[in-house]
Amino acid sequence: MTTTDNLRDDIAYVRAAAERAGSGTIPSIYVLWAVIGLCGFALADFAADSRSVGLFWMVAGPAGFVVSMWLGYRAGRHAGQGSRRVGVRWGVHWLAFLAAGALGAALVAAGHLPWTAFGSLVVLLLALSYFYAGLYMDRRMLAIGVVLGACFLVTLFIPGYQWTLAGVLMAGALVWQAILGARERDAAH
Repeated sequence: MTTTDNLRDDIAYVRAAAERAGSGTIPSIYVLWAVIGLCGFALADFAADSRSVGLFWMVAGPAGFVVSMWLGYRAGRHAGQGSRRVGVRWGVHWLAFLAAGALGAALVAAGHLPWTAFGSLVVLLLALSYFYAGLYMDRRMLAIGVVLGACFLVTLFIPGYQWTLAGVLMAGALVWQAILGARERDAAH
């Protein structure tokens, strides 16, 4: 066997392994955030005070982040694709979103932004975070970013239950991507 034949065989092996592994989609992470987001957004319409909404997100945001990282780590190990570099990249991306949200809270604390506008700002930051993740890491996130951009507008211009409507739209986009990702993964196996 010549060196060229060996290289072809090696490339074919790597390609087949990559195709068997399928995409990096982890449907459970999408579903996790659909549930967290729907609950947190609806809470903004139904909570008696804004403190419960803030408390929910102070707990659910970081807890969801940790659970997402664990689910991603576990799925990568199961698929034999665990990459520390990719995991760190995702982690830093979403930590940047959390940091931007915390800095947005500083706007409120300093009196430059009312609490009523802070939620919409966070939705805008989230839309950008998903959109940029779609541009640079996973194309499926582009659509979620666009839907969240629409959710931002819903929070600004739809009267009554705008947060619940935004939560339903966001959760729908996340669940839809989870379904597509699961189908894609199942088709690859």
